[in-house]
Amino acid sequence: MTARWRGTLIYTGAVAAMGAAGFAKFAVLAPAPTAESSASTPSADAGSSTSGSSSSAGSSASSTDSGASTTTNDTVTVVGSSVQTRYGPVQVSVTFTQGQITDVQTLQAPGGHRESVQINARATPILAQEVIAAQSAQIDTVSGATYTSEAYAESVQAAIDQQG
Repeated sequence: MTARWRGTLIYTGAVAAMGAAGFAKFAVLAPAPTAESSASTPSADAGSSTSGSSSSAGSSASSTDSGASTTTNDTVTVVGSSVQTRYGPVQVSVTFTQGQITDVQTLQAPGGHRESVQINARATPILAQEVIAAQSAQIDTVSGATYTSEAYAESVQAAIDQQG
C-alpha cells in the first residue's frame, strides 16, 4: 500500500527543483549584496530557500517586467520588458559595456510546443548576433520565427530605452 502523501512529496520536490533552476538562471541579474546586508542575508536566505521557491517563480515575472538592471564598473545589464506573443512570452536582458551592446541573453522564449522550442533554439542566437551587430533593436526577422523576432526586438528596445 502506498502512502497518501507520496504525491505531495513529488509535487513539493518538483516545485523546489523549478525554484532552484530559476534561481540558478536568474541569480546573475540580482544586485550584489552590500557589506552591511551580507551579514544578515545568509540567515534570511537559508530559511526561505525552500518555502519561497514556489512564490519566487510567480513574482519573478512581475519583477522582470519592470526592468531590473545590474551594474559592474562600466558594464550594465538591463532586463527588457516581457512581450507576449500568440505562442508565449519573449524577454531578453541586454548587457552594455561603455555604452555599447556587448551581449543579449534570452530570458523567456515561447516553448509550449516542441516546434516552438526548435524554432526558438535556432532563432534566438541569430537575433542576439543581429542586435550586437546593429547595436540597436532595428534587426531583420528570422524566417519561420516572425512573432518571436518582433517581440525580441521590442524587448531589446525596452532595455535600450531604460539604459538611456
